[in-house]
Amino acid sequence: MRLAIALLAGLCLANFANADASPDRQWLRERIAHMTPVKGAYRNSQYGFTVPALPGIHAYRAAAPAPNHGVLYVLGDHRTITVSAEFDAADYGSTKAQLDHILAGMSAGSVDRSAITLDGRPAEQTVFRAGDAVTKVVAQRRDERDGILYELDLTTTPGNQAEDWALFDKVIAGFKSKPLLR
Repeated sequence: MRLAIALLAGLCLANFANADASPDRQWLRERIAHMTPVKGAYRNSQYGFTVPALPGIHAYRAAAPAPNHGVLYVLGDHRTITVSAEFDAADYGSTKAQLDHILAGMSAGSVDRSAITLDGRPAEQTVFRAGDAVTKVVAQRRDERDGILYELDLTTTPGNQAEDWALFDKVIAGFKSKPLLR
């Protein structure tokens, strides 16, 4: 999942309407170079989920032929929300094992884990700080049958944490799983 997130982060970004997320910023230009805009809510029928549009924030997803695993919103300079999904090819088998893998090898300060629901189903979340970044991750294995893993990530700074967490909470509340296209 981390590889999918890293690839998605390199390919999928959005622009928050403020000076920090100006398209002339080198980091943003590089990340949206192979992107396609998303208008309105983001829908992914392959992985069966929808997330809402965030007012004032443009969303992007990977442009074809890259795989479409999800969407990433840019809230400001190095502040992002990523929503992605993938099949459980590593066979984690549970949300706990998925989150354990996400956290493995991280050199983070304190890590706080707790239960949460995502579209009415059990999920787990963690909050940790690594360097100057504060990260919140929500992970969920969709169900045993289809083995889809959902991951929602917020990366922010301590100074923007309250504002960005409020946006992340809107994404979590608006996350809806949908029937898979088979």
